[in-house]
Parts: sequence; structure tokens; C-alpha cells
Amino acid sequence: MAIVAGALALALTACGGTGAAKASIVKACTESAADNAMCTCIADGLEKTLDAKTFNTVGKAMAKGEEKGGEVLDKLPASEKAKIEGAMMSVGMQCAFGGA
Repeated sequence: MAIVAGALALALTACGGTGAAKASIVKACTESAADNAMCTCIADGLEKTLDAKTFNTVGKAMAKGEEKGGEVLDKLPASEKAKIEGAMMSVGMQCAFGGA
């Protein structure tokens, strides 16, 4: 659960392809002490769950670090933040308990 909470915290903290966003998500996640397999699972799950624009926004926010990334996400409409939070919880639980 600590890994899921850490990943969620990072997510709460783009446009074109999603490769850079995925790399940013995995990097930020592993830097928070989660293992690479878990972080890759989370990034893959978010990529499948979120539309490309939202996924890239999460990637950009995570690349900026927790504080600056949080500022990016704070500027989003409430519905967009809720979509991201819901996806993080769902994907995080799936990855923690058996993979996405």
C-alpha cells in the first residue's frame, strides 16, 4: 500500500506521443523507492486508462517533481483531477495485487 500511496502522491503532484510521459512516470515512481516492475505496471495501466492528453499531463507533472508537479495538476479542472486520482487508485491497486 505504501507503494500505491507514493505513486498516487507523485501523480497528484503534455502533447504528442506518450513515450516521454511514460518514462517520466516510471522515473518519478522509482525515485520514490518503488521497484521498477511496479512503476512500469502503473505507467502502463495509466496509459491504457487515461486519454493521451491527460496521460501526458501526468507525465509532465511528475517530471517536474512533487511540489511543481502538484502546481501543474492544481490548475486542472476538478473533473480532470478526479479522473487522474481515480485512475491512479485503480491502477495502483491492480498493480499491487496482481498486475494490470
